Amino acid sequence: MKIAIVGAGIVGLTTGAGFADLGHSVHCVDIDTAKIAQLSRGIIPYHEPGLEALVLRNTSAGRLTFGHDPSAIMHEAELVFLAVGTPSEDTGEMSLAALWSVIDRLEPWSATANDSRKIIAIKSTVPIGTAERAESRIRNRLPVHCLVDVVSIPEFMREGCAVRDFFEPTRIVIGTANATTAERLNQMHQRLPGPIMMTDRRSAELAKLAANACLAVKISFANEIAALAEQTGADYPSVAHSLGLDPRIGPHFLAAGLGYGGSCLPKDARALVRMADEAGAPQTIVEAAVRANAMLPLRMVRKLEAALSDPSRRKVALLGLAFKPGTDDIREAPSLRLIAELNRRHPGIAITAYDPEANHAARKVVSSGVTICDSAEEALRGADAAIIVTEWREFRQINAEDFKNWMNRPIIMDGRNALDAAALNAQGVVCIGVGRLPVIPKEPSRKAGEPVT
Repeated sequence: MKIAIVGAGIVGLTTGAGFADLGHSVHCVDIDTAKIAQLSRGIIPYHEPGLEALVLRNTSAGRLTFGHDPSAIMHEAELVFLAVGTPSEDTGEMSLAALWSVIDRLEPWSATANDSRKIIAIKSTVPIGTAERAESRIRNRLPVHCLVDVVSIPEFMREGCAVRDFFEPTRIVIGTANATTAERLNQMHQRLPGPIMMTDRRSAELAKLAANACLAVKISFANEIAALAEQTGADYPSVAHSLGLDPRIGPHFLAAGLGYGGSCLPKDARALVRMADEAGAPQTIVEAAVRANAMLPLRMVRKLEAALSDPSRRKVALLGLAFKPGTDDIREAPSLRLIAELNRRHPGIAITAYDPEANHAARKVVSSGVTICDSAEEALRGADAAIIVTEWREFRQINAEDFKNWMNRPIIMDGRNALDAAALNAQGVVCIGVGRLPVIPKEPSRKAGEPVT
């Protein structure tokens, strides 16, 4: 099948390269000419494990090509995936400007084509009813011979695992109103191992929003219970392990820390709350989860204040800037909210930061008062405290002697419970996790008759 992808972000590029790897002819377009120029030279502008090899393999085979003009793609493509950004404001209103811009630029195609009926699949996360609106908008603008079905095929890829999620999907949701189109899309996805669920378009759109909102609720619940554990002397990791053993709950998304971020969960949770209010079906649980997530940076700063006197005169190192390991994405990352909270409560604080992959992206958006370093050691040198923001494996390899030698005061606020707090505390490093009390190092035993110092 001849496929076009509009939007060369991680979702669009992975989708295009994935279908090319399955033998389809794929043309990927994006209005960002600099990005397309990079991709045409074999340069992948994202850190996404496995994506570079996948793209290069299929461009070399001639199955994957790139361009920057979406207007003419309908002449050749049988199926067009729309994977453009749909950002939202703090109010939850989701912007469809990029989506409508693409739809309004699509040119009519010849009536003599072997199959003049085209399929447009919206992969972007959108408000409920968008596919219906898009189909009406296209049909009202194009000639009557240009038959088109707009469907919803939401993506369920995780950044850092996008390639694996394409080839090993947990499910494939296809929302369509046309039986013939449903059969074509079902056949196209048969080579992928995940179960294929056929439904209507509105249900497919809500399924995506509901999935991310559910994950946001689970993460916020975990952090609320972790806060309770801290106040009552319980150990949250033990509680989480117990919860995870219950098959009705499962072990995923129970880790406590600095909360969720990235381009999906915050945006989609806010959007669902906004749409639900407008529809007269308020989502009070999701709304509470959004508020709980927003409080986590302040909670971490208060814990820092309890461990470190006068932070305004101190140097604090942040280890990790990306919203999660395996990606260089800092969109709505907890690190950004943490930096803002530190500066708001403690003007004059010196902040250093380091991330194995997100330094370049961070330098474009963080305040000038933050020093982005090229290594963990550089960030920790002379610091009075450090906060583990992203649980990169590299940070687990820093030992107690490194912390003591590099830092002015070896105080670690482990915002992801990534380190062995007991081992570090036993070696003279103060390591305070999330949802657990710090382990106080035992005093060395005294020999009989030895004076107390």
